[in-house]
Amino acid sequence: MRPARIRALAEQALVIHQPGCDAVDLPAPLTPGPGLDRDDFIRYGLALRPGYDRLGRVLGQLAGLLILARLGSRFESDWPTVATVVEQALHAESELRGVVAPVGAHRHHACLLGALQATLAVVRAFSQTLPRGEGLHTRLDAWTRDLQAAGRTLSGCAIEGLGLMPLDFSQACCSCAAAPVAATTTY
Repeated sequence: MRPARIRALAEQALVIHQPGCDAVDLPAPLTPGPGLDRDDFIRYGLALRPGYDRLGRVLGQLAGLLILARLGSRFESDWPTVATVVEQALHAESELRGVVAPVGAHRHHACLLGALQATLAVVRAFSQTLPRGEGLHTRLDAWTRDLQAAGRTLSGCAIEGLGLMPLDFSQACCSCAAAPVAATTTY
C-alpha cells in the first residue's frame, strides 16, 4: 500500500472517531494463530485462565471501590476490601507473568500484560497519600479511565475457544447454579 493511501486511511479514522473516543483505544481482535486446537495454544489457555479470570475480578472489585469512594467522597487505603484487592492484583501479576506464550501468542500475552500494568498502576497508587475533595475526584476520574482501558483490553483479549472470557455466563445466576436440580413432574 502506498504511503499516501495509508495517510488517507489514518485521516479518515480521525473523522469517524475524535481523539479521546473510547473506540480508538479498543485493542484489535486478537487470536493466537490459525488453529486454537494446537496443543501449545491449549496449554497456553489453561495456564493463562486463572490469571485472566483473577484480573477480571480485580477490575470489578476496583470499580466497586471507586463507586464507593465517589459516593462517600473519600477513599481510605486501609479499608479491608482494598487490602484484598491489592493482594489479588499481585496474585494475578504472578500468574500472568508466569505464563510462557507460544509462538503466535506473544502479542496476545503482551496485551494482557498491558492491562495488568494499568491495573497495577492504580493499585500501587493506593499507598500514596490521597487528596480529599475535588483532588480526590480528579484522581478517581483518572483511575476510572485507566481501569476502563484495562477492561477493554481484557475484553479484546477474550478467546472463547481457549476459555478466556471476561464473563462466564454459564454461572450467571448464582441462585440457579447453586440450586439442586428439581425432579421433573408431569401433569
